[in-house]
Amino acid sequence: MRNNNNKIIFILLLVLAVGNIIAEVEERIKLCVEIECDGHCPVKASCDDNDLCTDDACGGDGQCVHTPISCDDSDQCTTDSCSPTQGCVHSPMSCDDGNQCTSDSCSSDGCVHTPISCDDGNACTSNGCDQSTGCVYTPADCNDGNQCTMDSCDNSTGCVSSPISCDDGNACTDDSCNPMTGCVSSPISCDDGNACTDDSCDQSTGCAATPISCDDGNACTNKGCDSTSGCVYTPISCDDGNQCTMDSCDNSTGCVSSPISCDDGNECTHDVCDIKYGCVHHPISCDDGDACTDDSCDQSTGCVATPISCDDDNACTSNSCDQSTGCVYTGISCSDNNACTNDYCNNSTGCVYSPVVCSSSTNKCLSNECDVNKGCVGNTINCDDGNACTTDSCNPSTGCVFTPIVCNDNNICTTDSCDRVKGCLNINIPGCGVVTKPRPTVCPTRPACPCTETCCGVHCCPNIDIDIDIDFDCL
Repeated sequence: MRNNNNKIIFILLLVLAVGNIIAEVEERIKLCVEIECDGHCPVKASCDDNDLCTDDACGGDGQCVHTPISCDDSDQCTTDSCSPTQGCVHSPMSCDDGNQCTSDSCSSDGCVHTPISCDDGNACTSNGCDQSTGCVYTPADCNDGNQCTMDSCDNSTGCVSSPISCDDGNACTDDSCNPMTGCVSSPISCDDGNACTDDSCDQSTGCAATPISCDDGNACTNKGCDSTSGCVYTPISCDDGNQCTMDSCDNSTGCVSSPISCDDGNECTHDVCDIKYGCVHHPISCDDGDACTDDSCDQSTGCVATPISCDDDNACTSNSCDQSTGCVYTGISCSDNNACTNDYCNNSTGCVYSPVVCSSSTNKCLSNECDVNKGCVGNTINCDDGNACTTDSCNPSTGCVFTPIVCNDNNICTTDSCDRVKGCLNINIPGCGVVTKPRPTVCPTRPACPCTETCCGVHCCPNIDIDIDIDFDCL
């Protein structure tokens, strides 16, 4: 606005100056016309050289004087010149310095080159000026070199560096930002340090610790889990506390309690099972109540009732057995009703019928002919009966005497007998001597003492009924 006012003032001053110049020229012409010259000066206006740039006058010498006029309008803002046809020309002076970065004007002091303002009021441009082109508006570089900011520009405030969001929407990544490279999405670790969980990650919800299954499909294990080592499988106890069952475990069904067999393969035991103690094998009783059997038990077949032998190795007894009392020994009769034989019984061979040696009618030791009814009537007889179990002699009164030898060795643990050929036989009784009770020296009066057996040493129980069942308490 100020520049415009200056221009208007300048134009008014220029117009005023031009008017003054014109008036002066007209006045000079008027004067020159009035001057009378002495024949040397042009008449009236004859000194006019038709050059508006001269002040034509008639000099004192009668010569026309053409004095260049001054076109100086004292205006620093015009270029003063003179045109012969137009006169003074006051052209506005150009203050253009060819620099697009100045506002060129003119003042009383001359050209003024005022730097222009390139401020476009936009904080997002860098304002500069190029002398050739003028104002240059370069967009501001808001890049702060930080990949973690979103760089923008606000026309009012300028550069704005807003932190960017590196959230990738994935809960399984740890989102961060590196100023040099920008967003970094690192997979997060969902390991909770618990071996009993299956750790995984869901992009929507993040880490999930799902308890693992420790089911090994084995019904024979207790399943557990140790946070450090993981699944732990402990064998279950199938002990039902019953000693009568065989406790085992089936991987599919679990504990199995099968009754045990208490059969010991021994037919001589009664096999039962006690819950607390297990198998119990009670000996069975094979006593059949028959005194004529030897009751025993065979482990393979069971009870065996073997008829006892009542053979007393005495050919002079008739052996039998009574189921209530046992063996019965009855002496046999060896009488053949022949007077010519001596009838006796040999324990080993039985009845012996030795011919009577008849020597004389008064001497029985004489061998005489013998009449079966009357006896000897002959010569000396041979009393040797060929039996080692007899002592052979002859009694004149009775004839041959065959006295059985005594084979008793007074040892209750031997069976004493006599063999016709070998003589006395003292055979050890198996198992005898086990009873160690001292024998009494006085014969007991208990009726259980059998008088047919050696009892109380060499003593015999008198006047007591025979009882074959020996009571060892009497020994």
